[in-house]
Amino acid sequence: LIGLIGGSIFNFLLLPLPWVLGSAFLVAIFALFKVNVLIPSKFRNPFIGILGVWLGGSFDSSILDNIETWFVTIIFLTIYIPFAFFFTFLVLTKIRKIDKPEAFFIASPGGLIEMVLGAEECKADSKLVGIVHLIRIFLTVFTVPSLILLSFPDSFKREAIWPIFELDLINLSILLLIVYLGIFFGRLIKLPGPRLFGPLLLSAIISVFEIYKIDISISIVIFAQIVSGSFFGSNFNGLTWKIAGKYVGHAITGVLTFFFSMLPFIFLIKFISNIKPAAIVLAFSPGGVYEMGLLAFLLNIEPSFVITHHLFRLTIVVVILGLAQKFLYPKFKLMVKQRK
Repeated sequence: LIGLIGGSIFNFLLLPLPWVLGSAFLVAIFALFKVNVLIPSKFRNPFIGILGVWLGGSFDSSILDNIETWFVTIIFLTIYIPFAFFFTFLVLTKIRKIDKPEAFFIASPGGLIEMVLGAEECKADSKLVGIVHLIRIFLTVFTVPSLILLSFPDSFKREAIWPIFELDLINLSILLLIVYLGIFFGRLIKLPGPRLFGPLLLSAIISVFEIYKIDISISIVIFAQIVSGSFFGSNFNGLTWKIAGKYVGHAITGVLTFFFSMLPFIFLIKFISNIKPAAIVLAFSPGGVYEMGLLAFLLNIEPSFVITHHLFRLTIVVVILGLAQKFLYPKFKLMVKQRK
């Protein structure tokens, strides 16, 4: 209910990604006022799958014609990720005075779940890592649309999206089947974040090869966003306003370093390709795959391009994490042990 109210306010005010960010914002406020708001992850998981199917539906057969162009942007992305990671790590340790184990996991331009699990493995402060990443995603998704409109006027129009109370039981049944099969195969082939990426991948395959036209009721999508956003906000349970403010400072610093790192790459890609600048900004912005994909979908700015690049960004982050596990984790564990 709190999420629904928050989403409705954000939607009325034409703020970006209203049903996710509005829900998250108001639930977080209630949590900071010591109201025990809780969305169990088991309740949230199926709705993440529904959003995965919805995002996968943004892919179409034209993606096969763009692979050559996208290859260049993916090369730039491969260079940008470690550069932004290292630069942000330095700023967090030198300016924000965050200990190196936590700074490393916070400095990643993506991979929220993977970074939290990594922090847990090193016995570092995983709650700090998780909440700073959540705030980073919130800030990115909230500010990027305004920056795009300021830099590239008429890139999109802000429009309120309200639920339409109609339901097709056949389409709903097919949707739930794709969610179930997507999660099953996602776990089978060990995809990162199988609850989202499994259904997304299966839906994308169905859409690209035009096997079936997936038609999802906007009301179901909105409800799934409210549940997801409310879960996002409920992570602020147990925090004080003072600690939350400190975490916001860390997140703002991270977002600024990511954006400064991103600028030269955007100009280079714009110079050598004909890809829309707004699409490049969304593809390189340090939001989550799911959040930036939703944003691209709702703004109608090359959603398949944006989602593909964010999936690749996550892949690079996971590779970096794999190397860190071998070379850095032992040092981090020792630092945490000495600190305690």
